[in-house]
Amino acid sequence: MATVGASTATNQVEQAVCVHSSSGRDTQQTCVLSWESLNADMLELIAERVLSSDLLHYVWFRAVCKKWRAATPCPLGHGVVDPRFHPRQWMMFPEGNGLHPGHAALGGYIRFLNIDTGIFIRVHLPCFEDHSVLDCPDCLLLLQRKKDAAICLLHPFTGDVAEFPPLASLCLYMSKFGSFLHGPYDLRRLRMVHAAVSVHVGGSVTIMLALSHAERMAYASTGDKHWTHTSWMMCGMRTALPFRGSLYMVRSSKNKPSHIMRVDPPDSSSSSSWPSTPPQMIATCSAMPKPYLVECDSELLLVGYTHRKSRLLVFRLSDLLLGVVAMPLTSIGDHTLFIGTWSMSVNSRNSVTFLSPPNNGQLQQYDLGRGTWSPLCDGNFRSACGPMPRPYSLVHHIVSCCQRLYWISGHIWTRHHHSDPCCPRLLQ
Repeated sequence: MATVGASTATNQVEQAVCVHSSSGRDTQQTCVLSWESLNADMLELIAERVLSSDLLHYVWFRAVCKKWRAATPCPLGHGVVDPRFHPRQWMMFPEGNGLHPGHAALGGYIRFLNIDTGIFIRVHLPCFEDHSVLDCPDCLLLLQRKKDAAICLLHPFTGDVAEFPPLASLCLYMSKFGSFLHGPYDLRRLRMVHAAVSVHVGGSVTIMLALSHAERMAYASTGDKHWTHTSWMMCGMRTALPFRGSLYMVRSSKNKPSHIMRVDPPDSSSSSSWPSTPPQMIATCSAMPKPYLVECDSELLLVGYTHRKSRLLVFRLSDLLLGVVAMPLTSIGDHTLFIGTWSMSVNSRNSVTFLSPPNNGQLQQYDLGRGTWSPLCDGNFRSACGPMPRPYSLVHHIVSCCQRLYWISGHIWTRHHHSDPCCPRLLQ
């Protein structure tokens, strides 16, 4: 794998030849231009584009020279409150072999994978000794402290933290419905949450939670004393998708078009009405009985089978919002979509994989351009003989990210019905 270093750019010097007239004769003068002499406006423009690509590239960019470092904002101290520094292209890598976050064999380190470039980095995060991870919106780790269920949002690369109130008040409310928590802090059920992060003017941070088992939502902002829950219920939260601070869901009904719903985070003018304001229907889709939402290349896509499962379709949500007949996509560029409880896009070929293996247990990938199916990887994901045998390919780890109970437990995902992904240590 190719690596990029800043030292080459630091020592590199460009030479330009400047021609001017002197005493009627043309003479040549060599001007040595260093990287430090880059125009300030140009430097700012390049920094913005690099940062929009990837946070790690931005760190390398600032390491070129002292002037570049001084002229560009530092992520440290602003990793959570400045959305530009959210590491959206990264995911916490599931190790497999039972090596869950906080396992003694990992020595406090966690690996992260860039789903666009394939680069791995290893980060020391000892917080997992007394915290459990619930979700990772924008690759910010949503953590719950084990002793009192206090919630925080951690930037894994800068160490910045935003703190939120404990879940005690929310757990007490949800326990009334008998479908959420059996004990004070039943982590196995609480992990079935989807979170969205939004940052407001002034630096306050809001977390919205889609509680799939309770079919409700809740939110809290930094500085709040308790969580605020909705008075309404809605199915479809099991596959809720965060996008630009909002949560998007699909509400499907038999023999009816699917409804695409959106819930926006509250602001200063809507905080009092937010609990009673139902989700907004923004689009309908009749081509697929049960579509899934996935983010790909900074836009939302709808993916699903036709009514007889004879074909797989992909639509842009932006096309459906126009209210015209949308054409299915035949290309999503160099991306592969993994569709599951948590759907994701990785840099690969123009294909789609549904995490619902057929009877033979082998995952299949659908080539959008050719309209054909082919095996994705080795292994029987429906094997009744136990967990997936080793060695694991990168695909096995990626599909485990789409099943959060496996992603946080250190196990590789399988449809084997006797396997228990929950690690006892995490439930302490």
